[in-house]
Amino acid sequence: MHALEMLASRPEGRRVSEIAERLEINKAIAHRLLAALMNVGYVSQDARTSTYFATHSLGALGLRQLSSSGVGTWAQRSLDSLAADSEELVRLAVASNDSLQWIAKAQGSNSSLRLDPVMGQDVVPHATASGKAWLSTLSPERVATVVDQENRLSVTSRSPLDRPALAIELDEVRHRGYATTFEEMDLGINAVAAPIYGAGPGREATGTISIAGPSVRMTRARMAELSPLLLAAAEEISKSWPSYDYLVASEELSA
Repeated sequence: MHALEMLASRPEGRRVSEIAERLEINKAIAHRLLAALMNVGYVSQDARTSTYFATHSLGALGLRQLSSSGVGTWAQRSLDSLAADSEELVRLAVASNDSLQWIAKAQGSNSSLRLDPVMGQDVVPHATASGKAWLSTLSPERVATVVDQENRLSVTSRSPLDRPALAIELDEVRHRGYATTFEEMDLGINAVAAPIYGAGPGREATGTISIAGPSVRMTRARMAELSPLLLAAAEEISKSWPSYDYLVASEELSA
C-alpha cells in the first residue's frame, strides 16, 4: 500500500533503492514487492532507467471504487439540476494519476442539437474545458508531465498545442474559477467547466463538472451567465466527494 502511494505521488517514478529506504526494508524485499505489483499490472518499469511507475490500472481501480461508492446518489442530483437549469449536456469527470475521464452525465431538456458523447473516454487536457479546469489546479511541473503524455496534440483546427498560450490561459482559469473551449474538441461545440476540489481547497482537483452545447447557444455571454450555477454545483459535489476521507487518511499514514 505504501509503495503504491509513493509511486502514485511521483509521476516521474522512483528507483527501487529510494522505495526500500523510505519503507525501511532491504532492496531485495522492495524488488520482490515491485515485481509482484508489476505482475498484477499496477506498476511498470522503464527498461532504460530502471525507474518504477504507477500505471493507469491503479487509477482504473480507483475509478471502479468511486463508481461503486454510488455516483448516482452523491453526484447525479447535482448533474441533473445543472442540466435542467442550463438545458445542455452536463458531465462529471474524475482525475486519475495523469489523466481525466468522464464517468457520468445528465442531458438538459433542450431537444434541438443535442449531444450524446461516449462515457468512459479520456479527456484531452489541452483541448477541453474539463481538461483545462483540471490542469489549472496542477503545478507547472505536473502540467508539463500531463501534456507530455498527450498523444492528440491537435484535435481540431482550433486546438493545436501551444504551451506558452496554454500557460497564459490556465492563469486566466485560476483567476475566474472556470475554463472554456470554443470548438477545440469538436467543431460546432463549446463548453465551460469548473474544477471539483474533493481533496480539499488548495489541492489538485479530483474531478471537474462541465456544460457543453452547440456554439450557436453556448456563447461566451451564455457561459458567463451559467458560471455561477456551474461553480455552485462544483462546490456541492466537492463537499460530498467520497474519496476525501480516504485521501486524508492515506496522507497521514505515509507522512
